[in-house]
Amino acid sequence: MAEDDKPDMSNFRVIVLLAVDETEYSEYAFNWYRDFVHRPGNFLVLLHCTDHDYQSMRDASPGQTKTMIVELTEKMKFIEDKFGQLMNHAGISGRIQRGSGKPGEAIIKAANDEGASMIVTGTRGHGKIKRTFLGSVSDYVVHHSPVPVIICRKH
Repeated sequence: MAEDDKPDMSNFRVIVLLAVDETEYSEYAFNWYRDFVHRPGNFLVLLHCTDHDYQSMRDASPGQTKTMIVELTEKMKFIEDKFGQLMNHAGISGRIQRGSGKPGEAIIKAANDEGASMIVTGTRGHGKIKRTFLGSVSDYVVHHSPVPVIICRKH
């Protein structure tokens, strides 16, 4: 989205960045934000990060690459439709933005670019060992964020 295409957010007191994906944890984080944090003056930026393996795409055959792109496009449309409907139903002002690359880094970059006052994200609640090997997006965000972070953990 070009700089000129951004909606005028000067009337909003608080810009909140909410990181989403196709999981139930993101929907839980959205609902938690809606129920406990959202105020009429807030502007919500929903960020979906495409975390695909560029190396796999480069190494794939043309047919496999086409399949990967179709799957990614369908996934993004599903997320945008789902969260767009949730925002409309809740009467929340905002927009959906696509990010790319490593999700943690994309979230921090978007928060800085948008002038976010806070970041809200869900967590899958991986155990200590899995988090050590796979890393944790929420851990990365907490340790690198310039603004407060709310992590919504679904029980």
